Amino acid sequence: MVNLPYLRQATHWPHTLVRNRAALIFITIGAHVGILLITYFALYTLGIIQHIPNEVSLQSWDAGLFYRLSQTGYDDASSAINAFFPLLPVVWKLTGLNAVGISIMNGACGCIGVGILAWAFRLSARQILVSLSAPMLFFVMVPYAEALFFMLGALFLAGLHRNQYGLVIVGLLGACLARSAATLFIPAYLFAELLWWNQQPWHKSILRILGGILAMASAVGIVMLMQYNSHGDAWAFYKVHSLWGQTFKEPTFPFHSSAGINVLWLDSFGLLIALCSMVFCLGLGYKWLLSGRKKFHGVVFPSRAVLFSLGYCFGAGFFIIFYQGGDLVGLARYILASPFFVVLLWQIWQLPPRQKVWLVGLLFVIYLLVVSSLGGLWEFNSFYPRQAILYYALFFIYVVIHLAVSSNSIPWYREMATGLYLVNLLLLIYFHVLFTQSTWIN
Repeated sequence: MVNLPYLRQATHWPHTLVRNRAALIFITIGAHVGILLITYFALYTLGIIQHIPNEVSLQSWDAGLFYRLSQTGYDDASSAINAFFPLLPVVWKLTGLNAVGISIMNGACGCIGVGILAWAFRLSARQILVSLSAPMLFFVMVPYAEALFFMLGALFLAGLHRNQYGLVIVGLLGACLARSAATLFIPAYLFAELLWWNQQPWHKSILRILGGILAMASAVGIVMLMQYNSHGDAWAFYKVHSLWGQTFKEPTFPFHSSAGINVLWLDSFGLLIALCSMVFCLGLGYKWLLSGRKKFHGVVFPSRAVLFSLGYCFGAGFFIIFYQGGDLVGLARYILASPFFVVLLWQIWQLPPRQKVWLVGLLFVIYLLVVSSLGGLWEFNSFYPRQAILYYALFFIYVVIHLAVSSNSIPWYREMATGLYLVNLLLLIYFHVLFTQSTWIN
């Protein structure tokens, strides 16, 4: 990981730069929304898309449970609604919107989340477009909690990166009320804060750690209290997950995705990121242990936001592998539809060319491990070996292109970024259409 200096707060930037950054972000997000809508309606006009999303089609799968929760609350201790956290249902009830309206609101929240990241991390226009078009971000265009989680998670990351502790607390509390993320957030937050322990007085580090943990614990406590007051069982959330079979178990090989071959490559992408994050977490942790020695005194670590994102992705991969027994479904949703994926991309985009070459080498090694875990060439989802080779090759090309979306990568980075954006845009629409047709995605 390259060591990058802290970004100063926006109040220290020249006023012209602040105005220009705001205009760039606003125009880029507006352009993306326009392109997305024009493409969607063009495909509908051509008959490729058969139906425009409506009140009924948008309440597929968990969306119906979120709506029920907004109307009835936690009314049954044995119901699946106990697995969902209350922020989206509360907002849905307060606004009184229908499924179409809440989807539009969610889409706006997703755009705001990317805008926050673009402001805090100074993303270029192309990088903003690539971030907005991630295929799994179709989840922010439906009545799911991903949009609020993404926006509040982005606020939290911006606070971590720019050392604004108020944003950290608000983001942590809100994100953990939107989704059951505290079990992944707490170790990732500790990892980020401990590695930065020597960068500030020890008592400030302790206060930051305790304050963050208190915010996350408060969110979980609020949910438990709501469920206890509704039906008398404060542990209903954990019991529902046990009934779904999400308990610690030995994974079985080859890995698969119950969402099918259309999503397996994205779940595998999530697995690749999780394994890379594991390698970097172990390496940075070892570096931190050495930092106490005089020889390694003064060592500098990446931004807290990067460290947290690494810890989160590592934790998400561990949970999926060891709690779902080899079924990777959900890994793409947890990682690729999160602001933590964008922050890791940002860190990669800052790397000088030589370090990117080393990163591609590491990616290839871990890619081979992922391919082996999926069954290799001879046990891959009933594919013939030649078909498997083509599938794996396209998958690796798609992954590597993400590294080229910066001016310090390759001479034709503009073409790479544009091509990736257009492919992602079509995939985003494709998965959104599948969702509205009640096809299981993730």
